[in-house]
Amino acid sequence: MWTGYKRLLLIGIMIIMLLSSCNPFSQQEKQKSELTVLTVEFNSGAPIPNLYITATDVKTGEVVEDVVGSEEGEATFSKLKEGREYAIAATTLENSTTNDGYTTIEHFTYDATKPYYRLQTHFSRDEQELDVPVVMQNPELPHGCEITSLTAVLNYYGMNVTKLEMADKYLPKQDIRIVGGQRIGPNPEKAFAGDPSDKAEGMYVFAAPIVKAAEAVIADKKADLRVTNRTGASQDEILQLVREGVPVVTWVTLDLSEPKTSPPKGWIYEGETESREAYMNLHAVVLTGHLGDKVVVMDPLKGFVTYNVDQFFKSYQKLGKHAVAVHK
Repeated sequence: MWTGYKRLLLIGIMIIMLLSSCNPFSQQEKQKSELTVLTVEFNSGAPIPNLYITATDVKTGEVVEDVVGSEEGEATFSKLKEGREYAIAATTLENSTTNDGYTTIEHFTYDATKPYYRLQTHFSRDEQELDVPVVMQNPELPHGCEITSLTAVLNYYGMNVTKLEMADKYLPKQDIRIVGGQRIGPNPEKAFAGDPSDKAEGMYVFAAPIVKAAEAVIADKKADLRVTNRTGASQDEILQLVREGVPVVTWVTLDLSEPKTSPPKGWIYEGETESREAYMNLHAVVLTGHLGDKVVVMDPLKGFVTYNVDQFFKSYQKLGKHAVAVHK
């Protein structure tokens, strides 16, 4: 009889194990974590429905997941990994293909114990922002973010110039050449290294040559404008310019990620002997507005984007505080 009891007990245990393995709410599934992103309007806090939201792994630069939000402004992500840093970006479905509206981007580190993330968005223009036109650098200028941003600013003031006119005629440029197996080229403080239209070999430029390009076209067109190199300016000084109606070309990194350098892509500056590492994620945008803890920029890769003000200026500082302002 005891043997029969043990047999029944064993059968019962096996049935329980079988049911557990087939249960859609097994322990493994229960431990699966999800993040719900709630998109809300910046000023009122009201939910913004049907936004297109992407989660990008900041370290790899890869889009991990993209979701269209619900009518209640909620989007659920299930592929995020604990402890990883992500850039969450929200825009409209239309803007995801046309790049002529706003994109809000914030960085955060995923914590599975916090299942909700509140993302403040801003999709309406108002008097606190400057009406800088959207000018996209691609496809003609894959490395032309700096001169494209300047072109947008000049057109804001009514100058009828194109990015190609600015890049071809006014931007100081100098090739990177190979001498004795070494890459030698211009200091980006003096000229653009390479050609902004060359996807493979074009590099970047800093503020001083952009100032020269602006001064040259302003003189040619006899425009009543002046340009200043604001490199080294503080966060408060730059925001004050924007409040006064002056858009500022500002150097940051792509999506405000950590600056990335590459020794193999670096070069020896003219007149020097040691090779400098090259920035691989340098970018330039036009700062057009400041709304509470957000800044609004015209990004020549994305259109209008809102960023957290502290994250934006942290990136600006890490790249050396390069900036150019064009004034009436």
